[in-house]
Amino acid sequence: MTGITKNIFYLILVQAVIYLAPLITLPYLTRTLNVSNYAALGFTQSIIQYFILITDYGFGITATRLIAINNSNNKNISSVVANTIAIKLLLAGASAIFLLVLITCFYDIRENTALIFACFLGVIGNALFPTWLFQGLEKMRVLALITGASRIIPLPLFFIFVKNTDDVVIAAILQNIPGVIAAIFSFYYIYSKNIFIETKVSLSSIKTLLKEGWPVFLSNISTSFYTTINIVLLKIFAGTDQVAYFAATDKIRIAAQGFIQPIASALFPRIAALSQDPRKAEESKALIKRGAILLVGLEFFCGFVMYFFAETIAERYLGKAFLPAAFYLKSLAFLPVIIAIATILSQWRFLALGESKILSKIYLIAGPLHALYATFLTYQYQSNGLIASLYITEISITVAMVAVARKKNISLL
Repeated sequence: MTGITKNIFYLILVQAVIYLAPLITLPYLTRTLNVSNYAALGFTQSIIQYFILITDYGFGITATRLIAINNSNNKNISSVVANTIAIKLLLAGASAIFLLVLITCFYDIRENTALIFACFLGVIGNALFPTWLFQGLEKMRVLALITGASRIIPLPLFFIFVKNTDDVVIAAILQNIPGVIAAIFSFYYIYSKNIFIETKVSLSSIKTLLKEGWPVFLSNISTSFYTTINIVLLKIFAGTDQVAYFAATDKIRIAAQGFIQPIASALFPRIAALSQDPRKAEESKALIKRGAILLVGLEFFCGFVMYFFAETIAERYLGKAFLPAAFYLKSLAFLPVIIAIATILSQWRFLALGESKILSKIYLIAGPLHALYATFLTYQYQSNGLIASLYITEISITVAMVAVARKKNISLL
């Protein structure tokens, strides 16, 4: 098995654990917590996702790239690690302060205060767990082991401590604790392998990292307008039950598109490196082509399963109370195919070539626009309107990328 094939395998394993672990507990939680409490958990988690995005700041791409470029220089790697974690902790602290303001101002959030604090563990875990370091160093096997252990350890605790509807806060803690566990394992590994050498956090390095990550951060925030905002819109215009159905099926959809990011992340450092050398253009094109066929093919297969087995999955897996969730499974079945194509274009072409500013402009336009027409369509047509807005947004983004690539003579391969 070649190095890059191993990286893909290990990152798929990482994603499999990340998405399969919640899928193991999902049917238990939908039956134990009931529809209303599960909806509250889903709503709270969608709010916390915004703070995870803020804390992440796009370092999953930019810090990975910097580590990959400096993978033989311990001093530079240590500087990236120290300054990146410092920024992420500062952002997590600012997020906690802003969250307190939201709790004070909004009743819907204040009534779920305990859930909010429980879910905030996910923000802390995101700040501390350096997945970008392992990806940049292509230490995918280590990343897979750490991620797997952090996700598996809490699993039996769901069945021990979550016994009835009153245990929703415990469920929230267990859902969000893996990042903290993974961070502890990561720091032990980094220390034992002498990857990190003592270095100072400097204001100039922080400014440089923030500047480089800014376009990706804007893209991620804009993207959040058509991801995490959806549950909020459903709660306002379609009711609590629809929030529960959407939150449950969205976990299945995200698991179905779980092949996208590991393959994209595994190939990204290699494609980024090849893209810097014009002599290796053909090698880069061949790698992108093979990866694209694999990605799109896998998502077509997952979409087929979700569409034709929607009722069976909803009734037997989620439980009879969640049978209406089959609507979302069918409706969202082939959205991951479009997302796969957009990921190929965004990461392997624009970001690999250092064209992050173009990409950020596309998302900066698409995100707020989605918020506008998704609000209108969900208000008018409830669930149907929301689903339509998701497809409109993803297709528009993909078409825009193709158009800009052609205008700037960027090969789609």
